[in-house]
Amino acid sequence: MSPEVLALTLAALIGVPLVWAVPQRFAWDALTGWTALALILLSPLSAAWALGAALGTPLVMTLGDRCGRRGTLAFAWSVALVGALFLTRSLPGILWIGGAYFSLRNLHVLLDWWLGRLANPGIRRHLRYQLVLPLIAVGPIHRIQHFERQCDRRRWESAAFFTGAERALFGLAMAVVLGSWMCGHIENLLLRATDSWPPFWRDWLVSGVAWVHLYFTFAGFSGLALGLTLMMGLRLEENFNRPWLAHNLVEFWTRWHITLSQWCRDYVFHLVAAFTRSPLAGLVAAMIAMGLWHEASPYYLLWSFWQVAGIVATRLFQGWRLRKGIPALPKGVAAVLGPVAVFGWLSLAHPVITRLWSLAAG
Repeated sequence: MSPEVLALTLAALIGVPLVWAVPQRFAWDALTGWTALALILLSPLSAAWALGAALGTPLVMTLGDRCGRRGTLAFAWSVALVGALFLTRSLPGILWIGGAYFSLRNLHVLLDWWLGRLANPGIRRHLRYQLVLPLIAVGPIHRIQHFERQCDRRRWESAAFFTGAERALFGLAMAVVLGSWMCGHIENLLLRATDSWPPFWRDWLVSGVAWVHLYFTFAGFSGLALGLTLMMGLRLEENFNRPWLAHNLVEFWTRWHITLSQWCRDYVFHLVAAFTRSPLAGLVAAMIAMGLWHEASPYYLLWSFWQVAGIVATRLFQGWRLRKGIPALPKGVAAVLGPVAVFGWLSLAHPVITRLWSLAAG
């Protein structure tokens, strides 16, 4: 665990007694202030960016409500938020904390306001929604409507508190022990043991281990964050739901990084599909958004099209099987072959894409 992650975790842990010590009415204001202070101490630029976005979004909405130009202002501010996200990722040597998460949360509020689903929450409510310390670095991309309902329903429950503590500890162990330590050692051993293998098969195997490593680390830290917020009295959206049990690629993306998948579905897929009258165009746009969320690079652009190809192939196969009247595989067989096929396709992306890129580059 890096010093920055350790500092964020300890700061988030301090936030737990803070929200219970402060009167209910001001608990989330206190956590907002503590989150801002922690960000300022760890990464002043991240703090300036998060606070600027969190203050700017409700101000843009207020201006839009007054002048009646919601669409123009929503588009301009969305471009500014996305541009800032890509700009900061291109600056080397600077510690950025949580940029992708609070950018997407700002866009969620802005787009729901533009679509008429949400009234302007105002500065205080929006700051409380954005600046929840356990969720800054690893999400989930929770929605403001659900967050505020949870805040209103929040009551002290010892069972929920200790369940949250257990989940936080398990998530930390999952990320540090299973993810960083165990998978790191396995990856190093495999690299040495497969040194004489053909490069393609070696890369495929290492790519598979990298996916497992990513799962333990990402799901572990997400569990830590959700455990800490449960200790604060909030039950927020889940980010993972046993993704390696998915029977096909479509199901996998409803189980892996759920809040990002749902965000791309609601704000990219539906909008593009409705505008173009093409679900395929919506799928391509959503997967590109998901890929560029990870990194703005040629690799992740090609990775997006790889996922689209897999999803389209899955849908075509399902339609062909139904048209031909071919019965589904027995549940036990499907429970084994489905996850193996999904894992194989996901881990195959890296060796295939890197070789295609090398060929294209000459």
